[in-house]
Amino acid sequence: MTRRTPRHHVTIELDGDAARPIEELRSFWDPEMHRVARAHVTVVYPEETVDAGLLLERLESAAGEMAPFGLRVGRLTCDDEGHGGVFALVDDPAGSLESLRDRLLLPPQRFAGYPFHVTIAHPRTAAAPARCWEEVRGHEFDVSFPVNEVLWTATDESARTVLSRFRFAERAASTRVAMAAGVLIDGARVLLALRHPERTYYPGTWDLPGGHVEPGESARRALHRELREELGIDAVLGAPWRYIADDALGIGLSIWVVRQWRGAVANLAEDEHERLGWFTLSQLESLALAHPTYTSLLHQALEHMNDTGMPQLEPRGMDSGGR
Repeated sequence: MTRRTPRHHVTIELDGDAARPIEELRSFWDPEMHRVARAHVTVVYPEETVDAGLLLERLESAAGEMAPFGLRVGRLTCDDEGHGGVFALVDDPAGSLESLRDRLLLPPQRFAGYPFHVTIAHPRTAAAPARCWEEVRGHEFDVSFPVNEVLWTATDESARTVLSRFRFAERAASTRVAMAAGVLIDGARVLLALRHPERTYYPGTWDLPGGHVEPGESARRALHRELREELGIDAVLGAPWRYIADDALGIGLSIWVVRQWRGAVANLAEDEHERLGWFTLSQLESLALAHPTYTSLLHQALEHMNDTGMPQLEPRGMDSGGR
């Protein structure tokens, strides 16, 4: 029998009391998966990984800057009435797991956006996933657990092997202020906000809409909030696009290209922005921008309107990428 090429994942394993009730369900409904791999949350799937070396460099860097965080396993859900698998959803209260994934899956990696979950019955290995869903429908775990490390693993039909462990720092090591910003594009134009002349930092310069990441937020959640507060829109955020680590300014800036939103763009933060403006590539040259990288970044965004450098996958289910 031909041995399947191992598939590589970035995962978080559950252990101890947190894993016990979940493993009981897994061992009954999906003994093959239970034998191969412990209960885990996948952070990055094989089909999302374009450059494994770069992914591991980012993982080492992020783990060295992040403090341990907590997750919670909650309600059970399914795909296709169980035929597509049964899963326990994972809550990410502080947004740390979401922030980690967005750091790892910057281009050239691909972003699927699967909900975080623990698989109870996998559609490929469980004998009766639909029956499993009939039995556990309406059930909810209330299991919290600490996350102190992330694993790089290889899985084949016989076992999951841990290749590397990336432990988080005892406390957050980065002193950068976390910020999030959006590059809103409408046709061949990009939206910028003119910082109020009385602002302490970079007054009278054109900036991307966005702001600070508050405690308990991921950068993605912060940008959703900031765009609602500043512009009155509900933005659709897909793959992460850029991360700027500027130690001279003391900021870590996460940037998304935003092409879809609900609502009409309006200046709702007049104390922060004197006015808003839509600009083409040629018009950008004459603007005083708030950060020196914005010129090249905005050119990249506008020049690749049909290919933003944000490869995405169309999710095909909760865990369709495999074990």
